[in-house]
Amino acid sequence: MNLPQLHYTSAAPGPDGSGFRFTAVSAALPTALLGEVEQLVGYEPPRDAPGRPTRDELAVFPVAFSHSTLSDGSRLLCRTVYTGTDYSGRYGNFHAHAVRLPEDGSLPGGLLPIEAWESPSWSDRTPEERHPGPLTTLTPARRVGRAGLIRFCRARADRLEPFLADVRALLRTPDAPQLLVVERDTADTAHWIAVASAVLPRDRADRLTFTTYTRRPQLARQQIVGTLPDADFDLAGAAADHRYRVHDCAGGHSSPARREPDPWAAVAARVWLADRPELFAEAARTGPGPGHDTGPDAGLLAVLAARAGIALDATGRTAAARAAHEHTGADDTLWPPLLTTLAAGGTDRTPEEWTALAGLAEEFSRLADDTATAPLRGDLHDALDRAAADPDSPLGPLLALLGLADALRADPATALPALTARLTTALLDGTTEDRRAVRTALAPHSTLTATVLDTLDQHAATGDPGRVSHALAELPDADLTDHPHLRMAREFGVLTADGRLRPDRPALLDALMKAAGAEHRAEPSVLRAAFRLVQGERPLSPVEAGTLLALLPAAWHRAAGLDEVFIQAALDSAPDDREAPDLAKALLVHCASDLAPRQRAALLLLELAGELTTGEAQPGFTERALAVRPQAAPLEPGIDKRLGTALADRLLAERQPPGELRALVGSGDESLLRAYAERARGDGVGSALRRSPSYAAACFVAWHTASGADPLWERTRTELLASVLKPVVRRMPAEDVDALLEALRRRGGGWAEAFGDWHRPGVLGRFGGRWRGRGGRAPGAAYGPGDIERPGEEPGR
Repeated sequence: MNLPQLHYTSAAPGPDGSGFRFTAVSAALPTALLGEVEQLVGYEPPRDAPGRPTRDELAVFPVAFSHSTLSDGSRLLCRTVYTGTDYSGRYGNFHAHAVRLPEDGSLPGGLLPIEAWESPSWSDRTPEERHPGPLTTLTPARRVGRAGLIRFCRARADRLEPFLADVRALLRTPDAPQLLVVERDTADTAHWIAVASAVLPRDRADRLTFTTYTRRPQLARQQIVGTLPDADFDLAGAAADHRYRVHDCAGGHSSPARREPDPWAAVAARVWLADRPELFAEAARTGPGPGHDTGPDAGLLAVLAARAGIALDATGRTAAARAAHEHTGADDTLWPPLLTTLAAGGTDRTPEEWTALAGLAEEFSRLADDTATAPLRGDLHDALDRAAADPDSPLGPLLALLGLADALRADPATALPALTARLTTALLDGTTEDRRAVRTALAPHSTLTATVLDTLDQHAATGDPGRVSHALAELPDADLTDHPHLRMAREFGVLTADGRLRPDRPALLDALMKAAGAEHRAEPSVLRAAFRLVQGERPLSPVEAGTLLALLPAAWHRAAGLDEVFIQAALDSAPDDREAPDLAKALLVHCASDLAPRQRAALLLLELAGELTTGEAQPGFTERALAVRPQAAPLEPGIDKRLGTALADRLLAERQPPGELRALVGSGDESLLRAYAERARGDGVGSALRRSPSYAAACFVAWHTASGADPLWERTRTELLASVLKPVVRRMPAEDVDALLEALRRRGGGWAEAFGDWHRPGVLGRFGGRWRGRGGRAPGAAYGPGDIERPGEEPGR
């Protein structure tokens, strides 16, 4: 390739003038670019350089070797050196020799720009001809070779990784910060540029712009800019400036580490330090270069490095493991050295690395021998112990570690208790995906499976067997021979899958007990677990409790602690539950020794309420209720309402055992009296009054009972007479009124006359007052509703 060249220095007067000017330019170089080029080839000596340097001092002046992009897309490769005096003997002269490269072209021989550093082809003086021909050959540099680069990298090992990370950033984003490299010798800066060029794909390295020296780095346009510590620039300030990334290898301030580490840079640094730079070229041939996403680039280089036996840190090993499947191929001979390096480790392993290594479990199992994987097994035991013992660690990585342990034939015995707890918790509380993952992980581990089943069985016996039932759905092949609680949990899942037996809980309980096995049916824990499965979230109803109480031997349900559940089902029953009184009666017989006094009293009242409803209650039932009620306090609302309703209905019946209403009135029991009044105002009593004159007569007599005996009763009876009985009587046909009077006459005494007085308009107040004035006595037959005394008799005579 022919490269137009130019020379620039301070020269004696000539056709083009005097002073600094282009002294020789190839004819092929466009004149329009010379002004732009002139800005790139200038040179300022260091501030502390000697003003009149000797020949030896001139030899150590910095060399400005630069590669720049021109406005037309072509590139300029230039070497500028300080030469001391010019033609007139004045100091301050320099000489620049440059070549122009086309946009898509390269140097002769395929050299990279930095490989022309200090090439013998560069000249320190202007040639004789004003229009030299193009440069056709370029001898490679002798000072930047492989051995020298390796020595340089090892000497700068602390800066190597951050520098490579910044080089990568240059190529990933067009507005990446410039790299400022501070060295005391421009040869070292050239080595940095050579390191950067070596790691890049060929086409990217060919376009990397740089300069090994400038006194004013803030004016430089290149991507990598070299300078000396005495630059006319605040280097310390630049280190904190987002526009620059400063790498000061001369004792100054460098930019802080990047917020996010670059895995590729970490691997690349180790490749350099291991003297294997050819791996960069191999990575470039095999896949994308570092200008692309971090993962693939880091992974490919890490795979090559690990296969070459280069020890990597955790980040590099992680990248290698993740990329191994994609880049290693099906050739099994390539796996052993890679796996050996990954197994050897060398630095603390991270959770990300363990997850990546677990992805190679199959390859470790097939292709790595026990000697090679011994370090990995040792690390794995510790990692398993830590992950299993941390309840907050994710389940996925833990299962991945367990799978890797299988592949490496590493016994997880030390982690067995913690593993059992974690996997059991995942089966009980995890998502469906978690439970399925646990099933897969348990498959090859019979010992671990057995301990998990033991733990699940214990949880079913003492905890929530319903959750265990869900967990067992993911273990369909588990052997549950020695786990009766688990057999019931599995049977429960089968029987309730379509809701067939869930409503019929006694039948479901029987089925579960059969699933547990005849030898376990009498075990209290088995019955408790079966009952918890059957009960679920819904309280036991009285009819279910009664059925179970009848089905189960007393010793069984007593030992299992179910008596309290049955008792609570009765106590919490609804006021209209027909089965609750029968359950109360059964509990009073079967659980008498286990009843607390308050529970016994409440059940007696529930039983009595049932007998009142069926008409089986024996005379004196009101006094029995009143005697027991204080012992049942605080009485459940359902029983209280049931008792009040049943007692009121019995007292409001047309035929009542004598003395019951008087017992209630005399008690002053507010709750029962209010229940009586509420039922008396109900539709049932109103309908009976309109239908039956004899019933109206009975109520007339009843509501004159014990006038003035109790303020609440006085208000109650007066209100019932006025608002319930009076409206009905006023609307009665004459024949019904006659029938009512006839019923009162049959009772004897003055009831018919009293009714006549009460029924006449305007006399009700006088009538009631007259009775109140007689000290609470009221006319009526001793056998009538409410046990009313005959007129003129003392109570009890």
